Amino acid sequence: MSYIKSKYSLLAITAIVTILSTTQADASSFKLTPKQSQSNNTTIIALNQEAKTEFERGVKLYKEGDLKSAEAAFRKAIDLDSEFAEAYANLGSLLANQNNLSEAISQFENAVRLRPELAVLHYQLGVALYLENKRPEAVVSLSKARDLLKEQGKTEEAEKVEKAIERIQAES
Repeated sequence: MSYIKSKYSLLAITAIVTILSTTQADASSFKLTPKQSQSNNTTIIALNQEAKTEFERGVKLYKEGDLKSAEAAFRKAIDLDSEFAEAYANLGSLLANQNNLSEAISQFENAVRLRPELAVLHYQLGVALYLENKRPEAVVSLSKARDLLKEQGKTEEAEKVEKAIERIQAES
């Protein structure tokens, strides 16, 4: 029982990290071109102001513990801007923490497709795949996260992901 609980707490931490890290961008960052977004991989890209507002409302609701309303806000942000990777990621985290892993995986896959340069998105997808007992796919996603972290000079984080990969491989 504690093993399963610890697996889910890992995903909960990931959800909080994503939500908190995606709220740090300033308003000027929402008008970047795709080329600019590649050079600054920590900037939230939302071309639609209404989508940005819904996203921020979702983050606020999530922090307040109103998960149903937060989910609705993230879904509305996605409806308003289908290219809003962070909204997909936060929706995925919220769904995963509600044990709706298959839909969470789909949301993470959308986020990764839109922002493949973000290690955290590959990490989230990898954790969700692991929780869904899709270990080979989880290792692929986690390996991509590790490699991106190494490229960014985040060696400590990359080592932690490497250890997670090793644990998953040892289970197989």
